[in-house]
Amino acid sequence: MEAWANATNAAAFDPAADDVFARIAGRYDRLCDVFSLLAHRLWKARIAALMAREQGAIALDVASGTGDIPVRLLRRGGGPTKILVTDICPQMLAQAEKKLPHSGRVELRRLDAHALDIADASVDVYSISFGMKICDRARVLTEAYRVLRPGGAFYCLEAARIPFEPLHQLYLAYMNWCLPFIARIATSDASAYNYLLRGIHEFPRQAAFAEELRQRGFAHVTYENLTFGIVAIHRGVKPL
Repeated sequence: MEAWANATNAAAFDPAADDVFARIAGRYDRLCDVFSLLAHRLWKARIAALMAREQGAIALDVASGTGDIPVRLLRRGGGPTKILVTDICPQMLAQAEKKLPHSGRVELRRLDAHALDIADASVDVYSISFGMKICDRARVLTEAYRVLRPGGAFYCLEAARIPFEPLHQLYLAYMNWCLPFIARIATSDASAYNYLLRGIHEFPRQAAFAEELRQRGFAHVTYENLTFGIVAIHRGVKPL
């Protein structure tokens, strides 16, 4: 537990101690719709559109869950010719397999974002969506940098902070009330919304996370706010 109990794991989540995602895998997509009021679909479409612009043969989607990002990337066409769809939870990967086409372009693998069984400098695009808040960011970013080829692009879609502080505090107050209320209706499993709520509160501001990327070696770091800054997409490049 010690490795997980640190300031870079915003949600203080330990998968070895709580298999919440295995328990809710079959309901995960519906819960995302309920918790975000369908907005997650727009956010995921945006990151897929950005990834589709990247050059290179291999994309790695980490903490893929039910495969929403790979599904959207495949729908757009273009972009990487092979997509590695990975998650630590086999039940989530089983849901992803149902949604993804069975073709040579897709490979599903059970992998831990903190210790990827992937060769150094072997992928062109790395993405993680709504998984960073439940991970040790320092370890995940180190692995992302390791597996990317020089010139490869890193993408992260994650909870962020609305730049106008009074509006952000109103949003947090709403989430503090809304998430537990919705979760009691949608699921009897309290863990799901507890981790989500803690991660929303504790994940660093956009500029602070961008600085973490730079400290891990990424260059040309940028971010794009979505829905007023409720979430943001960060991008960085492994230098040539």
